[in-house]
Amino acid sequence: MISSPIGYATSSLIFNANCHHSIKRGDLTMKTMTVTTTKEMQKYQKQVWCLLVESYQKVTGGLHFDSASDLIQKTQRWRLVIRHKKVIAITIFKAKRGWKLVAMATARSAGDRAKNALKRLIRSDLIKSWMELSERAEIFVLKYCGGHQYLIHSSLVASLLGKPIEVNNPDGFHYQRLVAGQVKAKVVVGTPHW
Repeated sequence: MISSPIGYATSSLIFNANCHHSIKRGDLTMKTMTVTTTKEMQKYQKQVWCLLVESYQKVTGGLHFDSASDLIQKTQRWRLVIRHKKVIAITIFKAKRGWKLVAMATARSAGDRAKNALKRLIRSDLIKSWMELSERAEIFVLKYCGGHQYLIHSSLVASLLGKPIEVNNPDGFHYQRLVAGQVKAKVVVGTPHW
């Protein structure tokens, strides 16, 4: 499966680890799942890992997980959109000041269907999670997911992240910080728990 290079880091229903929501259009069936147990994550780890590796190939600083098992160990929640038993869109979360979205990806082979699925995931999650964005992911979330409605002022970001940042952008939202040995311009959107 080849993924889209959206890089970094949803329907308005909340799901538990064993529930899913199906969308049927003719013979098309798509399922949105929230996975929170190691057992469920292991079931999808190969597909999820392939999508993430492909998506983060060209992202400065890359993917911040060493392996699929590292991903499972360091994250607590995955949102998956599945079509014909294949994962076509994903968002990955850590439990940090609420839910912090730390990675996202789509299956390029699923085209606009996957992109639209990712938009739905992110739109619904903005009201109950937060994310630090840069590069193409920032453009995607701000342009297509309503992220501009959830911008967090840069004066609050260092406290939220627990990491030093440098604010030198007059827009009040963008800042820079060191990520994987490189200085990156970033912005935070969403609804963290303070």
